[in-house]
Amino acid sequence: MFKLVGIVCILVGCTGWGINRITEERSRVQHLREMIRIIKRIQDEISYGKRTLPQICLTLSEYCNVLYQPYFKKIYEQMNQGSGISLEQIWGQQMGQCLHHAPLSEEEKDILRNLPQNLGIQEEKLQAKSIGQSMEYLVRQCRKAEDAYDNRARMILSVSVLMGVFLTILLL
Repeated sequence: MFKLVGIVCILVGCTGWGINRITEERSRVQHLREMIRIIKRIQDEISYGKRTLPQICLTLSEYCNVLYQPYFKKIYEQMNQGSGISLEQIWGQQMGQCLHHAPLSEEEKDILRNLPQNLGIQEEKLQAKSIGQSMEYLVRQCRKAEDAYDNRARMILSVSVLMGVFLTILLL
């Protein structure tokens, strides 16, 4: 009886581990999609709305996914306080906190973290073009992640179940 309970626990645990890994893969795709939406919105606000980045942050605090909303609101509030800290520093700090636990590569995180550095150009068209290059990179990464997601999900689930079976046989 205890062996049966142990077998079930091992199989459920290994399968749960696999499902957790699949959820991380799905979360990565969702983060990339949201980052693309954010960058596209910033690009549109600069090109068509002729807004400054602090104004755009206020708009993004209402527009973005729940995960990103408080960070854009904090950026806007800190910029309006006039604390003497530059926008790049505030942005980098807040986006660093926001993306700290995101299942993204450092290169992907750096795109959003370092976004204000791309906006140091005076002309709006050049700013939008610079942001567009970052967005194109994220779109490519998102497509790769989406294409790999189905195959990885099946593989991870299969490996986790097989690992559970192997552990069960090993422990018997």
